[in-house]
Amino acid sequence: MTTSSRVLIASRAIAALLGATATARAQDTLHLAALQDAAVARDPRGEQSRLLRSQSELRLTTLGAERRPQLSLNGQASHQSDVTAVELRLPGASVPTPPKDRWQATVDVQQLLYDGGSVEARRAVERARLAESSAAVDATLYRLRADVNAAFFSGYLFQERRRELDALLTDLDARLAIARARVVNGTALGRDTLAIVAERLRTELARDEAVASRGVALAVLARLTGRSIDSAGVLALPDLSREVAATRDAGAPESLRARPEFAQFRQTRARIDREVALTAIENRPRLLAFGQGGMGRPGLNQFRTGPDEFWQAGVRVEWRPWTWGNAARSAEGLRMQQRVVETEEQALADQLARAVESDVADMQRLRAALATDERVVALRADIERQGQAQFTEGAITGAEYVELRTDVLEARLTLQRHRAELAQAQARYLTTLGLSPARSRR
Repeated sequence: MTTSSRVLIASRAIAALLGATATARAQDTLHLAALQDAAVARDPRGEQSRLLRSQSELRLTTLGAERRPQLSLNGQASHQSDVTAVELRLPGASVPTPPKDRWQATVDVQQLLYDGGSVEARRAVERARLAESSAAVDATLYRLRADVNAAFFSGYLFQERRRELDALLTDLDARLAIARARVVNGTALGRDTLAIVAERLRTELARDEAVASRGVALAVLARLTGRSIDSAGVLALPDLSREVAATRDAGAPESLRARPEFAQFRQTRARIDREVALTAIENRPRLLAFGQGGMGRPGLNQFRTGPDEFWQAGVRVEWRPWTWGNAARSAEGLRMQQRVVETEEQALADQLARAVESDVADMQRLRAALATDERVVALRADIERQGQAQFTEGAITGAEYVELRTDVLEARLTLQRHRAELAQAQARYLTTLGLSPARSRR
């Protein structure tokens, strides 16, 4: 190997290192937890919580207005075929006959004095419904985290594949420069350079495919999060081992109720409890004060034939002591609905426990595989270094060196794939149980 070739290879390596360092500084690091939070915050369905609160406030205000005086204006005009008449003849006096044409206009006021707690019970039901609806929105938005997981780890695999292929291209360029120099010096045949050129073309094609696939994954993440993600952004593989270990130490998966669906179940049970309490209150007596003032023909005095002003005030009791068991049946129906919710909750807990079993098995398998992968990479790298020296000395051909270098590439890609699959299994495990990954660490 000539001195000029050594200088060329060293200069290219230094330039690549400096370029990679500068690029890394300018790149945006993308973390799984931040992307999940951004996807949830960006989804338009998040606006539903605010709309539901506003809607509930309107209903609560309407219910509260029932405690205020209720004012109404009423009018009526009629003609009747007969009226009460006094058939009495007195000397020098006459008893007027009420008119058959009648009309009256009144202002009526009603004030609720006692309702047995019905208004407050209905307000409690409304607040429980709001909490249930808000929990349902949270459960819906939580499913976005699984979508982010899938796009994130797909993009990470293609990112690492591209890195390894870029490193291979750099190495092949260096080997190609050596091979060409040897051909020029007459110490090697041209087919050595052809083998390296062919491998370089194949590597470029694979690198371009990895870049395109990574771009698709980043585009999906950009859509999910509403963020502008540059193609130079780096997906940082999260280390979730401590979070997973802490979760495993906490007990059986079915005992962990961190999923927002479980909060929705709790709020549903609370809402049903409020509705059961309301059924027992609705049949209680109600006491109201009322007042009425107006003008009519006749008024309260039936013997006045002309228009007359009048008023009256008092209290009124409303009570339905017997409803043929409707309240008891309604309460029992609600309790059955609550038992249905309890079965749904237990079924979800069992489903999640089954779902994480495969993730637990994958994590155990991949941890064991990583140790083997690292050993294989070290062995392949040693063999490649020996082959590199042999190629430099002309002991092996370019095709033989390319094969050794390809073995190293495959071993490293397998290692990176298993690392990504382990992190993906950990993230899927945490997401399934309703736990968000911490800010990622490499």
